[in-house]
Amino acid sequence: MSAGAERSAILIEAVDRPALASVEAAWRDLSARCGEANAFAEPDFLLPALERLASPRVVTLLVWRDDTRAALIGLAAIVTPRLPLGLARIWRSEQAALPAILLDREAAEQALGAMLDWLAARRPRLLGLRLPCLTAQGPIAAAATALAARRALPLHSAHRRHRAALTIDRASRFEARLDKRRRKEWGRQRRRLEDHGRLQVEVGAAAAIEPFLALERQGWKGARGSALDAESGRAAFAREMLTRFAARGALRVHSLVMGEAPIAAGVLLRVGDRGFFWKTAYDERFAAFSPGVQATLELSRQVEREGELALLDSCAIEGHPMIDRVWPDRIELIDLALPLAGGAGAAFALGAAAERAREALKRRLKRLIAAARASRAA
Repeated sequence: MSAGAERSAILIEAVDRPALASVEAAWRDLSARCGEANAFAEPDFLLPALERLASPRVVTLLVWRDDTRAALIGLAAIVTPRLPLGLARIWRSEQAALPAILLDREAAEQALGAMLDWLAARRPRLLGLRLPCLTAQGPIAAAATALAARRALPLHSAHRRHRAALTIDRASRFEARLDKRRRKEWGRQRRRLEDHGRLQVEVGAAAAIEPFLALERQGWKGARGSALDAESGRAAFAREMLTRFAARGALRVHSLVMGEAPIAAGVLLRVGDRGFFWKTAYDERFAAFSPGVQATLELSRQVEREGELALLDSCAIEGHPMIDRVWPDRIELIDLALPLAGGAGAAFALGAAAERAREALKRRLKRLIAAARASRAA
């Protein structure tokens, strides 16, 4: 299919946030037709995120199969650069582990191509589009690769990394794959923790939202100002998003409770057969007994027993000090970038290199800040 045929068959439009809410049914239908689950591009996450967390530079594109608007084949929130020349990027909010993009599994390349064409026509001074934090072997990366090849566009890749995950296989318990010494130590810590009071495992939804937010606020995130309810917009986003997931039966808050209060908890967002381990919190008075690890082990056992999910995504950074020790599997991630049209040449290459350098500097600064905080706490 030629690029011209693509454009004549597809309708693409930019919509504001109220208009986006009006197409929620078509949006959910698209989500069901995607090749890969993404909780962070679901209406329940993205609508509150756009309202509470997004800058005015974020534009949301809808790609319809045709002008009847009967079916969406693509949706993406895109951030345009501050300067005229630069790369746009698929938006990934500070609270999201994946970018805000959904593509129909049967029309992914066409939908992504329509987004490039729209940007080229409406933002002609842009150099290209970045697609950050994609599953390296996933359908969106595959669509970008195929589109670049068919249009003879250069495709730049960067920052290949691996995130902890847990593949659910009821025939082979995940704990059998863990380091025996660690399992023994965690068991010892669990027994010592039980010396302080009777422990119970509770799985909640809407009623567990406020206790989780309170637990997070009481810990190091609260002291640092990064807890969900430390800022009004972030707090409003979290409450609305979690309530929406709970209303659809897609929220699980797994808590380790001592007496009447949780001492550790993890939030799991469920989409299809995938779970996203979005947030964790624990009572730092019991830090010596690894309550976060204990809660994560209980969550993992529960999910394994139920057998409803095929994969748990940790949503964590590469090399996370807790989850990397508990979950043995890995998801490979990659950042991609491609020009909007042929002929960008050196300008696109320079813009892509500048973006890579900027992102690498941000990651380095984050590591230095984290190391400095750890040093002060020691």
